Amino acid sequence: MAATLRRRRSELADARAARIGDGSIVHELTTRVWVGVEIPAVVCAAADDPMRLRPSTSPVTCLRCRSRRSGSGGEQVPGQALLWG
Repeated sequence: MAATLRRRRSELADARAARIGDGSIVHELTTRVWVGVEIPAVVCAAADDPMRLRPSTSPVTCLRCRSRRSGSGGEQVPGQALLWG
């Protein structure tokens, strides 16, 4: 299992963003430690399984990822529903 997780991390090493499965939202990538192994993860923690992440070259569109990066939470992404009023 550790070898699979390390391989997955190397596959995503050059990516700055990822989609979860076939999803349309692009998330910012980071790393987390899981059972002593650094694994790729999305900043907003929307996906626990690193095997579902697909690298993306598109700009980050996840409001939670963008909010955690900037700290403002006030950014609106074109085409994404506003979550608060």
